Amino acid sequence: MKKVLVLICYNLGLWGILGFFATLLLGFLACCANLSEKLFYGFLIVFALSGLVTTIFCVSRGCKKITK
Repeated sequence: MKKVLVLICYNLGLWGILGFFATLLLGFLACCANLSEKLFYGFLIVFALSGLVTTIFCVSRGCKKITK
């Protein structure tokens, strides 16, 4: 159980750091390219969903390896 928790925290932490940099980059692009606010938040939502799906996938694979 402890290994699974560490795996979840590691993956979510990694995606949190990547999300921070993605927010900075998208904010800069939205400001300079004059993108709409809806498009900016749409990109962030898509990025967050891809992070959650990837985390779930990696954790499920890690759980299978741990139980073997």
